Amino acid sequence: MNGHPVRERIRHNSTGTGLVPGVGHSYAKAILLGEHTVVHGTPAIAFPLPALPVRALARRGAVGVQSDVPAEGGFRFLAGDPHTVTTASGPRVAVEEALRRWGFDGDVVEVVVECDIPLARGLGSSAACAGAAVRAVADLYGRTVDPGTLYELVQCGEQVAHGRASGIDAGAVLASGPILFHRGSARPMDIGLDAALVIADTGVPGSTQLAVAGVRRTLERDPRAAERLMARAADLIGSAAADLSAGRAESLGTTMLEFQGLLAELGVSTPHIDTLVTAALDAGAYGAKLTGAGLGGCVLALTETGAAPAVSAAVRRAGAVQTWTVGTASLRSASLSPSASRPEPDTRP
Repeated sequence: MNGHPVRERIRHNSTGTGLVPGVGHSYAKAILLGEHTVVHGTPAIAFPLPALPVRALARRGAVGVQSDVPAEGGFRFLAGDPHTVTTASGPRVAVEEALRRWGFDGDVVEVVVECDIPLARGLGSSAACAGAAVRAVADLYGRTVDPGTLYELVQCGEQVAHGRASGIDAGAVLASGPILFHRGSARPMDIGLDAALVIADTGVPGSTQLAVAGVRRTLERDPRAAERLMARAADLIGSAAADLSAGRAESLGTTMLEFQGLLAELGVSTPHIDTLVTAALDAGAYGAKLTGAGLGGCVLALTETGAAPAVSAAVRRAGAVQTWTVGTASLRSASLSPSASRPEPDTRP
């Protein structure tokens, strides 16, 4: 950790004199099924990833402006500063809306964000940074924020970051376990599955706005085909939810592959994503698909626990730049902790 500018600033500020700073946290997320179709009315299944945390520190009365654009490792911004001329980021919009609602819209607040989530990979970095920032500001002012309000505030930022945001990212990064998300509402899910999920980073940044716009154009070209595709997507998501609860790993893997086919029809898969999916299947995975917006980002593979190292190694050999392995048992809300999922180093030759 030595030499990391954001971490050094957090460590310095948290031990400095003056008002005690507020601290907040959040996590990355992964979508199991339902990306893109959730924007058009289907449910989606997602879960938080404690192995990829975000931490934020907030204090009042800071002056001067640094980058307001999220970057690898972290960033700093001022909320409520009338002299800030940079384009507002999602986290800053979320914090300023919180200050307005709480009657502190005349205050200037410095927020420092430390983010372990790779950006533009479909893992919810913008929502997680906004969630951690709002929680830090709430802590600074001694405010208790109910889950519904926190979700609304993060969504304010997500609309800036991604345009038309379904809310799945905001719901998942703030959750304590897997959720079934539908039309702005999230409910906890039962997990009876004993398996592992391998998340593979393609190393290629995606663009949610471009992907969402492309999917919309594809659906608008043939409304009847779009209606059939959405009905099929909803059926697959329902089957996946039942498989998760009942512990049917092979059936869930098949469902994931079918949903990957739908996403390919929507134009958001790529040859690199297809290569990683194939590599995971060849290594014994039950199923695999892209997760998030696509056009880059990450691939999610379901495998038996003992085969996870082989699947992880296979996708790295096929071009993944890093992987994370998550045991499905650890996704249950009661056991969710930062040690529940573990990052694996890139060990490609």
